[in-house]
Amino acid sequence: METVPITYNTAITNSNQKPVNKDDFLKILVTQLKYQNPLDPQKPEEFLTQLSQMTQVEQLQNITSSLENIKKFMEQSNISQWISAVNKKMLVDDYVMSKGDELYLKPNGDFDEIVLTKKSLTTGSTGTITIKKGEPLVYTHEGDDPVSISVFAKKDNKSVECRSLLYRVIAGVNIEQERPILVAVNGDTYSLEKVKEIK
Repeated sequence: METVPITYNTAITNSNQKPVNKDDFLKILVTQLKYQNPLDPQKPEEFLTQLSQMTQVEQLQNITSSLENIKKFMEQSNISQWISAVNKKMLVDDYVMSKGDELYLKPNGDFDEIVLTKKSLTTGSTGTITIKKGEPLVYTHEGDDPVSISVFAKKDNKSVECRSLLYRVIAGVNIEQERPILVAVNGDTYSLEKVKEIK
């Protein structure tokens, strides 16, 4: 009578599988050595290959751990760098000023006066400031209400082109998707791409 061996293959799936680490790999290797067939022992080359694989796994895990530590350090350094920018001023393309913001005026040629028109974003009221030739070409907004600003220069009652550079106070830093966003006093936000300079 002939006997036929019967084998059962069962697949077990575990939804909570964890990746094998170096300790697990070492346990598997030791168990394999412990229960090997004494009449047919593992060849030395195979044993060395497994030891080499274990060393590679350990080195890769150490490298991964080091890279994660470096990434965390860089993120924390980057955030702390931007937090140190609070209360400094950022150069942005905008026409809204909050308390403490500075507007530097650059007339394109000779002028008699520069007129700034301010409009309150809270009440809608307007006012003007006139800067005469020889006076400092900078305006610092001291009011609590944010205002929109328009600027023009005059020479002999004719309009002269006048550029302006707006430096806004950095009141805070938000982190969005691991990127710093600078916040002005009135809550306006600026991504780093919109900031030309910090002083």
